[in-house]
Amino acid sequence: MRHIEAIKSVVLLLLVILSITFTFSIWSYAPKFKTIDSNQAVEGSVTNVTDKRPVSDIVLPYKWVFKLGEDDLLGTTDPQDIEPVLSEMMRWKMFGMTAVDQQMTPAELDALLKRSNQYVLYYPGEVPIGVYKDVLEIEDKNVPEVLFNRLIVNWNPEDSLPEIHFVSTVSKTHYKAKVKMEDTQQFQKSIIKKGKQLGRYKEVPVDETRTLTVADEPLELDHATYIVEEINPSLFKDALFNDPNAVRRNLIDTNTEEYGDDHAFMNVNTKTKVLRFVYPPDSQELAIPSELMSTSIEFVNDHNGWTDDYRYSYMNPVSRYIQFQLYDGGLPVFSDIPNETEITEILGDNRIHQYIRPYYTLNSPIKTYKKTLPAATEVAKVLQESDELDATGLEEIKPGYLMFHDTETGVMRLEPYWFYYIKGNWEVFKDVQARKGGGLLGLE
Repeated sequence: MRHIEAIKSVVLLLLVILSITFTFSIWSYAPKFKTIDSNQAVEGSVTNVTDKRPVSDIVLPYKWVFKLGEDDLLGTTDPQDIEPVLSEMMRWKMFGMTAVDQQMTPAELDALLKRSNQYVLYYPGEVPIGVYKDVLEIEDKNVPEVLFNRLIVNWNPEDSLPEIHFVSTVSKTHYKAKVKMEDTQQFQKSIIKKGKQLGRYKEVPVDETRTLTVADEPLELDHATYIVEEINPSLFKDALFNDPNAVRRNLIDTNTEEYGDDHAFMNVNTKTKVLRFVYPPDSQELAIPSELMSTSIEFVNDHNGWTDDYRYSYMNPVSRYIQFQLYDGGLPVFSDIPNETEITEILGDNRIHQYIRPYYTLNSPIKTYKKTLPAATEVAKVLQESDELDATGLEEIKPGYLMFHDTETGVMRLEPYWFYYIKGNWEVFKDVQARKGGGLLGLE
């Protein structure tokens, strides 16, 4: 009997010790939660498309000019003509990158663009060559931070291998490299033969040192009408904020909503269908162009934000700003409503500081018809004869669409026009009004 009592005491003691151990374990347990990084990439998606768009789909030339002899000047802005050129160049390998000129004069640039046996690809903004590596393969190990907005390929008819030039009309720089290709006959077939079939272009003098190379034939384009299809702003809220459940929604007025948490906010204009997401703080440091472009593209890729055909159009490393413009049928779409046809981003510290964009999408048009634009040479003539502007400041003339957004009926019309770039702005050319001395609309 004494042994039974002793055993009970021992068992009771063990139970007490075990109970104390379990209690202490519960009190001291700390689960390993995943740390939330305020600089993490966005999560979630605003579209059902899961494929990320490569740089080669976003950074594209808008014009191809081809020149054989002194009088054989041809060109196009049709993406179906330009695409085979880029596809062939993806097969090349560049090597021997060297600096030719770090401060080109307008006269030197003009002379370079006018040479025979070459073609020029025109880009809307400066492109960092390091980001363009999925289009241009460079064998050199240490490539400088080269920027270009003109890609010139020239060749000697007696030499099968062309030379490629990277020129920036903004930074005034000129680099060149040699080209290796496996099939020189393919170069002749896919580029030179195709270039000989392009439409007529002409060099129009602007001042003593500069000329514009523009189309010398009328251009027929589609005039399209779309029904506005809205993407629910809540999808952007879920994708852009670190913790969507902590986001508060406020109705500011009849056309404005605001979403916010303790770190960021998103302003939504329900009339123009434009939103602005801000994540402080910003940064005052000069951005590295290749970093600015790659970070900005990856940011939109992370939430599948390429809701339509948006293409790179401009960057400013000083203000850490980059812009992607809406395209339709391979042509840029402009609007007099700010940010209605652009995705713009400002890079902060290690992540995007500001993100401004539309939240509509264009599907198949409900109505289309053809419209013929006059030759760009006629546009240049009207502008040069106008008393309303100083035509010596003209930098480019290209086709595009002007968006007319009827917010009452929910319809968007894209009407083709010629646009010209002067004093840092794109202006729409309306030929009838322009001949009367008016009708010019400034577009940022």
